[in-house]
Amino acid sequence: MVLAIAVAVELQGAAIVRAEALDDAVEGPAVIGEPRPALELDALDGSLVTSPRVTGQILLIDFFATWCQPCRRAHDDLRAALQDAALPGVRVLLVDLGEPAAVVRRWAADTALPPGAIIALDPNGVAARRWGANRLPTTFIVDATGVVRHINRGWGPGYRARLSRWLRAMRPPAAP
Repeated sequence: MVLAIAVAVELQGAAIVRAEALDDAVEGPAVIGEPRPALELDALDGSLVTSPRVTGQILLIDFFATWCQPCRRAHDDLRAALQDAALPGVRVLLVDLGEPAAVVRRWAADTALPPGAIIALDPNGVAARRWGANRLPTTFIVDATGVVRHINRGWGPGYRARLSRWLRAMRPPAAP
């Protein structure tokens, strides 16, 4: 199966349309225990975030918006949960929903981000719909084989502890 998606992105006043062909894409939404939906996003640094780029690593993907106060609190807890879990090799992808790159850049410059986090843009909500991120923030944890293991919608008491527990559970078993 091939899924084609056209995404319009505004860069310095010029609209650019990029069509993506996603071979064997899971159309979504993300379901615990199932393969993750396809991933094709423009990162804030100008690179392309694709499914192959994050395959083979544990992926924590968080859909957010800079104006969303619960998202800001969730990012503080997310950073702390990553430290609590002390799990090396987790790839963090923060996906901004529907905001211009300039707004997200200003936010990123003023925000303490998890080390090595990639910030990606979802200007038209294509990825959010594909993943089923219908509430902000929505956090997904995907194992190194590409299977969705945990989903958290929203932020509230227990978010940090839940993420820490989930991330610790992703550790490979100790060698005998």
